[in-house]
Amino acid sequence: MYFHYRSFILISIFLLKLEISSQTLNYYFGNLHAHTAYSDGNKDATTSGCNNPTCSFAFAKASLHFDFLGISEHNHASAGLTKSNFQSGYTQALAANQEGVFLCLWGMEWGVTTNPGDGHVVIYGFGNQLLGWESGNYDIYVAKSNYDALFKKVKNNPNAFCYLAHPGYNDFGYLATNPYNATYDSAIVGVPFRSGLAFSTNTSYSDYPSGDYFNYYRILLSKGYKIGIGYDHDNHYTTFGRNNAGRLVVLAPSLTTDNLFYAMKNMHFYGSDDWNAKIDFKVNTTYIMGDIVTAATDPTITVLHNDDDGEMADSIKLWSGYSGSGIYPTVIKVVKNNNILSFVDNTISFNSQKYYFIEIIQQDGQKIVTSPVWYKKDTTAAILPVFPMSQNNLLIFPNPSRSHLNILFNEKPYDLKIYDVSGRLIFSNHIDEADSNIDISSFKEGIYFIQIEKDGQIMAHQKFIKQ
Repeated sequence: MYFHYRSFILISIFLLKLEISSQTLNYYFGNLHAHTAYSDGNKDATTSGCNNPTCSFAFAKASLHFDFLGISEHNHASAGLTKSNFQSGYTQALAANQEGVFLCLWGMEWGVTTNPGDGHVVIYGFGNQLLGWESGNYDIYVAKSNYDALFKKVKNNPNAFCYLAHPGYNDFGYLATNPYNATYDSAIVGVPFRSGLAFSTNTSYSDYPSGDYFNYYRILLSKGYKIGIGYDHDNHYTTFGRNNAGRLVVLAPSLTTDNLFYAMKNMHFYGSDDWNAKIDFKVNTTYIMGDIVTAATDPTITVLHNDDDGEMADSIKLWSGYSGSGIYPTVIKVVKNNNILSFVDNTISFNSQKYYFIEIIQQDGQKIVTSPVWYKKDTTAAILPVFPMSQNNLLIFPNPSRSHLNILFNEKPYDLKIYDVSGRLIFSNHIDEADSNIDISSFKEGIYFIQIEKDGQIMAHQKFIKQ
């Protein structure tokens, strides 16, 4: 009776935590690709009077429907950047940042476009440390044009992510034509739907790029990459947020730097020509864009297009494909002149991962493209309990999990170890509390085992699934 009662108490604690942690996601609109005079931006400085990050952030804060700006200076001296200016810009971003009001973020655009195989990569999460190759002009060395080394540096920094700027088919070490690389996938979070116009001087929100990178997005998805799709401005003049109304839209519980970074790393974002279009895209009423899901049932997809200006969707298209198949995604459902799409995919193959994303065309021709949900239909998922599992007074939840595990064990202190399916120890920690929370967001998808040890003895051993 004691253990059953304790299990009831622990499950009640879990449900209470779940209720507290469940928050409505909000929509935040901005841009993470822009430049100031610290590299090759603010080209109008002689007339605008703005030649540094401080005034650039101030300009952005006054732009309409704009919640965040990321400055991503080119990382090398040939574009005008010095290490001292990069560090000064980071300090200015911190001073200008207003959590909950307007986010001022600091990153870099790494790389060159001199030769085939080169390309620009927007990077955040290294603080004031500059990645580069020029003598005396870097904090962390990464050889010029070595995208393999770059993606590994980003992957190995748990705070960092990178985003492929204006991608060409031969860029980033021929990423689009080479086989899928799981290490690169761990570093790259997305590509832009559109980028620019980089050298526009327009500040009336009306100068849109004519092209897009939609096909490049489809190529990487077909190869198996788990990436999202956003929107870039790539400002080189003092136009931050104003050359057009296109926006990177991030889903987060509140406007904080931590929440934005979490959203970017988990593909909770989309690209929109419209500056206030709010897209509610869910699978099985729970999972949102960017989520990776394993379930026993056919996926139920729902989409709601909501525009603050009352615009109607001319069409909503549901795209889908099998991850890693090498076959481009195709449209499997279309609704016309409607703001709602609902669809159950009963064609999904067992034990194969399928992805779904949404393309919306508004009646004025503006487009919105979302990041995917990845969904695996697995009949064995039916035996996974909805509530936490228990063994020898050990509770772990949620299981499966995408980001964090809560672990409850009533015989503290203890040593916690996590092994992958090959038996390799990948995590170890000494725990002094009965209730602990473990970040597993950097783990690859798959099956893992938690082992609890106390005084050299194995007390519990349990499986969990990382989605």
